[in-house]
Amino acid sequence: MLPARAADVTLLDLIEVEIGHSSIAEQYYRPLATQGLLDGARTGMLSYLKRRGVPSPQIAIMHAQANGRGAVPAIEKQIGIAIQRYGARVEPRALVYAAIRGELASLRDPYSVFFTSAELKKFSAAVDGETFGGVGLVVTRDSSGAVWRIAEVFENGPAARQGVLAGDVLAHIDGSPAGALTNDALVARLRGKPGSHVHLGLLRSTLSGGAVADPKTVDVDVVRRSITEPNVRARLLPGGVAYVALRSFDADAGKTVRAAVEKLDAQGATALVLDLRDNGGGYERASVAVVSNFIAGGPVVTIEQRRGKRVTETTRGKPLAARPVAVLVNGNSASGAELVAAALQERGVAKVVGTTTFGKGLVQTMIPLPDGSALKLTTARYLTSSGRDLDHRGVVPDVTVAEPAGSTPGVPGSDPQLDRALELLQGASVGAQKSPLPS
Repeated sequence: MLPARAADVTLLDLIEVEIGHSSIAEQYYRPLATQGLLDGARTGMLSYLKRRGVPSPQIAIMHAQANGRGAVPAIEKQIGIAIQRYGARVEPRALVYAAIRGELASLRDPYSVFFTSAELKKFSAAVDGETFGGVGLVVTRDSSGAVWRIAEVFENGPAARQGVLAGDVLAHIDGSPAGALTNDALVARLRGKPGSHVHLGLLRSTLSGGAVADPKTVDVDVVRRSITEPNVRARLLPGGVAYVALRSFDADAGKTVRAAVEKLDAQGATALVLDLRDNGGGYERASVAVVSNFIAGGPVVTIEQRRGKRVTETTRGKPLAARPVAVLVNGNSASGAELVAAALQERGVAKVVGTTTFGKGLVQTMIPLPDGSALKLTTARYLTSSGRDLDHRGVVPDVTVAEPAGSTPGVPGSDPQLDRALELLQGASVGAQKSPLPS
């Protein structure tokens, strides 16, 4: 029970502590020592109190029974004592959050994190797509680190309508140099209220040995509009190759990839490049849905839970017509992107091109808490369709191609990984006339 003066601790706070602790203790994918969680909760509370100006905070070492019972009351007791002892310097809900964060930190698992309700909304927006006032660009730091280069221009977006091209160097924003801006500062300059104007100074050139050659200055005035970053970007490349880039595995990824391929098929596509570079994953079921577009029947991924229980997810529905496929990956392709690349590679449906993927083979489950906050907790591990464990290993490409300085993703002639994939598909297309790739 909590001390009498802990009146500021609500029933909701106590429920948060109980659900948070029990979820971690019972659902984490590996067995845990209760004492480690209690020590983590203590460390989290001590850190919070120090940030609140308590120079030498005191939180007693907590213990529980051998079977784990008594852990939750021990945490609740120390929360109450801290509120009683430190008064106005403590915000009860924040102290509860600190205890839960401390327990998660004790796991030493970068994928198990706590979200406040506001943080959860931002995370969901990052996966599902966010609407903002902007110009319709994706800008990346050139590998030389010296300039910001435009990697993508959203079709029919404000920047596209003003003639901005992928590969342009963003030299100035409203007359101020852009090169020294941090990522956050750059985004803040480009985004703004829909209807407002931003002036972009661009350098446009061909690439020569990875460096900008013979730059031409291009100045454009862009009116910001409401932008939702497209999760799938698709276009037909020369030679009848469909190019489909998938940003993340949102809930509709399977449907949107299928629709994009079918649209390009109607334009004469006979082969496909599926670009999963910089795709950090998303929903596991969406990964299965994407694979189902290319494979008829069979396992996609096996999920191994804490006590060795295994659940195998298989393809669903009718796949698209067979075609030569290449999948592009890099070191930022993770989780669901790795599952798709591995499944298509193992079944012989696609050649994987690029660099070894990130190596994230763990499953996270979102566990909601009563006040709208949540735990994203590792609850299982992935095994590929052939039983491979990708964690800390990644998917090794069939053809390794680096991303050199000055390359522009998705632009033939300026993207060596894409260029190599196109070469492979050209050879596969000739063979496919006699022997189609398996589906």
